[in-house]
This record gives sequence, C-alpha cells and structure tokens, in this order.
Amino acid sequence: MSMPTIPQEPHRPNKKEVTIDLLESIALEEIALSHIMNAEAEKIQAFVGKCLDFPTCPKNEEIIKFNKGVNQLLETIVMKEWLLLNKLENVLDFFDDSHKFDRHKKHKNKDKNKDKNKNKDKNKDKDNCDCDCDCDCDCDC
Repeated sequence: MSMPTIPQEPHRPNKKEVTIDLLESIALEEIALSHIMNAEAEKIQAFVGKCLDFPTCPKNEEIIKFNKGVNQLLETIVMKEWLLLNKLENVLDFFDDSHKFDRHKKHKNKDKNKDKNKNKDKNKDKDNCDCDCDCDCDCDC
C-alpha cells in the first residue's frame, strides 16, 4: 500500500471550496441523523401503537429494554450533534481566519500602492481599508 499524496497544484481545492465541502459534509451528516431519528420514531410508534395500546402486548421487561435501546440511540445522536457543532465552529473559525488573511493581502497591496503615492491624502486609505490586520499603515485596522 502506498502513502497518500497531495494532488498537483491545478487539482488542489482553494480555501473557499474546502469550506464549502466541509459545510456540505456537516449538512449531509445532519440529514442522515434526521433520517435515523425519523426511523426510530416510526419504530417507537409501531411498538407503542397508534392508540397507545401496545399491539404486541409486551411485558414490562420488554418495554424497559426497548426504552433503554431508544435512550442509547438518542444519547449517541446527541454526541454526534455535539461533534458536528464542534466541526461547524472549527469550519467557521477556518473561514474567518482565511477571510482575514485574504483581506490582509489586499491591504498589503494597497500599502504598496500607497508607498508609490506617498503624497496622497492619508484619509483615503482609512476609508479603503477594511481588514483586521496589525500593519504599519495609517489606517484604523
């Protein structure tokens, strides 16, 4: 078995595509969990009966066993939801960090233009800069 390789540059996804793929994966997992919960709800409804008459006439031990199984599944789903929430927060942090980086690159380009035109009004850069960087410009970033 060979080691995994990083795809060549033209086939490598950019940060926006990666973020979209991660968000789509979270959405697909949420859909899968909703299908699992729906199937469990149907199973409960069949066990209890539409009129709450327990059509299979289960013993108390069988009801408790069934209830424990449902409870275990729901606990697993809650854990999975927590993991998905964690994943979503990480994706949003990644998106925010990469977005700040992109804005910072644009700001650095503005700085280069500013160096060429030092005599221009300094307030223009303040109006044009929208990043959160710690650079040496005269803007309020």
